[in-house]
Amino acid sequence: MNNIISKEYQAPILLMVIAVFLIVPVYITGRTDLPAATLVVASCACFFGAVFLMVTCPEEGIPADVASFFSTGLMVSYARVAAELGASGSAHFIPDENKIRQFNPAGNFRKIPKTDLTAIVPEPENGGIFSVPAGMPVMAHLQRSGKLRIPHDLPDICAAISEAERDLMHAADEVEVTEEGESVVVRFKRFRFMPACEEIRSESLKICEIAPCPVCSLAGCILAAGTRDVWNIEGIAPSPEKNEMLVTFTRIKDEHPPRDEDPYTKR
Repeated sequence: MNNIISKEYQAPILLMVIAVFLIVPVYITGRTDLPAATLVVASCACFFGAVFLMVTCPEEGIPADVASFFSTGLMVSYARVAAELGASGSAHFIPDENKIRQFNPAGNFRKIPKTDLTAIVPEPENGGIFSVPAGMPVMAHLQRSGKLRIPHDLPDICAAISEAERDLMHAADEVEVTEEGESVVVRFKRFRFMPACEEIRSESLKICEIAPCPVCSLAGCILAAGTRDVWNIEGIAPSPEKNEMLVTFTRIKDEHPPRDEDPYTKR
């Protein structure tokens, strides 16, 4: 039984089996005396006890409000380092062969530099920092498992983002992804990671844009992978009172387009 049924559900199932065994003799014999009534009461007690145990049984996995704090320390640290190096621009998601890279530009930049093995770009006009976006490992895992296939048409990409964030990441009860000109807006309704957002934004409102969490970063990675264009986080606007999160991405013209090979068509 231990190998078939998880420990949390063994007691409730046993109580339900006992309830059935207690009520069956009464049903078969049709008796209405005191012993029969006692069996009925005992059967009901077992049944409602089983329901109570199943309802109060702890959920599998880590609670969302706890999981939301997993990346907060790294986000704050990265944002501070980037600011000290002068690269406090918002995150840009750049397709680079079989992966997505994040680029945080310095104050006044004119174009996205070529992606290479260099993490820090000291060029006066194209300076910034390259890094691995927090959503890239998540996207790669979902692709390897066959749960996520990234399309190439923007409406289909928006649908893929909605499905990935809602059904695979479980970031919110509803995720609306809409096109607005050259921008894509992702609206999370009943956002489950709001506690961490409030904690980070109490430190600085800019941190989420410099070092977006895996949830927001995943949307940017999917956009870059599907369109093969560069996308920038234009703004992040949480609404704790409504328990909603609004993230806006804007398409950026890339003067150094990647190769024609497209590994994202593979699962």
